[in-house]
Formats: sequence, C-alpha cells, structure tokens
Amino acid sequence: MGHPPTTEQTIIAKTGSPLPTQLKADGKGCLVKIYPTETGPQLIELPDDPIVIGRGKECQIELEDTAVSRQHAKIEPKLGNYVLADLDSTNGTFVNDEAIEKRFLVAGDLVRIGSTIMKFLSSDHIETQYHETIYSMMIHDGLTGIHNKRYFLETIERELVRTARHRRPLGLAIFDIDHFKEINDQHGHLVGDAVLRELTARLKETIRRDEIFARYGGEEFVVLLPESTLEKAVGFGERLRRLVADEPFDGPDGEFQVTVSVGIAETNGERVMTPEELIGLADSNLYVAKRNGRNRIYYVGASSSGCWSDNELSDED
Repeated sequence: MGHPPTTEQTIIAKTGSPLPTQLKADGKGCLVKIYPTETGPQLIELPDDPIVIGRGKECQIELEDTAVSRQHAKIEPKLGNYVLADLDSTNGTFVNDEAIEKRFLVAGDLVRIGSTIMKFLSSDHIETQYHETIYSMMIHDGLTGIHNKRYFLETIERELVRTARHRRPLGLAIFDIDHFKEINDQHGHLVGDAVLRELTARLKETIRRDEIFARYGGEEFVVLLPESTLEKAVGFGERLRRLVADEPFDGPDGEFQVTVSVGIAETNGERVMTPEELIGLADSNLYVAKRNGRNRIYYVGASSSGCWSDNELSDED
C-alpha cells in the first residue's frame, strides 16, 4: 500500500454539495460531519489505506479540539468494510454513544471523537444515505438529535395560524440549564455535551407525537405544545423540571445535580399572535424564573377576554 492521503485529498466536499461522481462510482464509504457544522469540510471519503483521526498536524483527519488526542483513532478498510479503532486516546472513541476499542462500522453509525460527531455511510446506496443525512442535518441538531431552531420556527408559525383559525390553545415552554457555564468550567465541555445529550434523552420519552422538542441554541430548549391549555402546559413544565432535577447526572468525578428554569406561555387563539410575541413572552417568563431562584417555572397565559393573567409556581410541593 502507498502512503495515506493528505487531509486535502481525503476531504472532498462540504455539506450541501452534490455527492461527487467519483464517490458514487467507486463504492467507497465516507463520513459526514454532522456536529459541529459551523466551519470546515463536511464530507470525508474513506480511502483504501488506513487513516488517523486526531489533533496532530500529521493526521489525515485533523480535529482542532483539546479534548482530542494527537493521534486519537484509526479507520482502516478490512474484509470489504471499515474498522474503527481507538488509539489509547485520553477521552475515548464512541460509536452510537458507546465507548469502543475496535469495531466494524455499519451504515448509520454515529462516531464521536471529542466534540465532533460524524455519521458513517456505507458503499451500499451511498447516494441515498448522503441526501437523507443532509436533509436531516437541515432540521435536526447534530449533538442531541432533536429538532433544531430552524425547524421550530417554521412549525410555530404554522401552529399559530391554525390556533387563530380554529380558536384552539397552544402552549410553549422555553427552558435552559441553570449554571451551565459552571458545569463546563468545572467538568469540561465534553461533560457539558454529555449533559445536553442526557437531558434530551430523558425528556424525549415524555414528548407526544404532535409536540415539537427543539434545541433553540446553546443550553436553551423549546417545546411547542399544540392543544395544551395553560393548565396542561404548566403541568408539562413541572414534569420536565422534575425529570431533570430528581435524578443526578454522571461526571468523571461522580454524580452532580442539574436543574432547569422554565418559562411557559400560552395563547387560546382569541388574539392573533406572531411567533416573536409568543416566544418573547415565554422567554420573559424564563427570565423571571431565573431571577426568582432558578429550578422553577414561571407562566403566563391568555384569559378568555384576551387579557394576560400571570402566576408563579415554585419548586415547592
């Protein structure tokens, strides 16, 4: 075998680009970087020779992340497939959130190295897999797997139109993690990422099919609650708060508590509201919840006359 290709030879396209003809023709596998996506190439062809992933300049896939070891992991073709092996890295190599030493990759596997998440696409039907992955990236958050801000904003606009037309209630919960910066500072950003993933995993179990759970940005999340009166939305907010607060999260030095503050807003459709108005109201209530001590919810809803009534629910039983 010849020398491994350079990084420039390995990386062949950016997200949103058409799948290169060469990749479609030669049947090779590839990785699509789905998180983070702010900068850098996104589509990475896997060559015929082994390649190393790491922080070092000599690596064929270079990740500029202090949580990544200089030579962190290796991918090599074997028996018509690809094997991913950890190179005794400091923070480990993960596939589908499970730490691995060595394993064959299968189509759809999510490879996590440091803060970078990449999706493996196999040579079978790779063009279909690629376009499905790109579409999913447009509407989902790469770190947590839930919907993203873009999808949420499109949905709330439609739901507010439906609410006004049929005079049906619509609730909105906005919440964020209390003292999240301190979590990152004390435990490191890898633990912060793990908290975001664990929190969303806990809450996804409580989300109904017609409700929209999305990452709004950073440590802030939203849940859109169609057909939810103020009473139902407040009940949901309290269940959400308890799901986070009642069970500790795992860290490298043991368990620690995480709490959230929640702002609730609701409209019954009597007065036409814009997305900015409903979001702004819920966000203001979130601020009140934080100002009043955190780990609590604050809510405001529309009365039948269209006036706003407000109450506070603390975390006391």
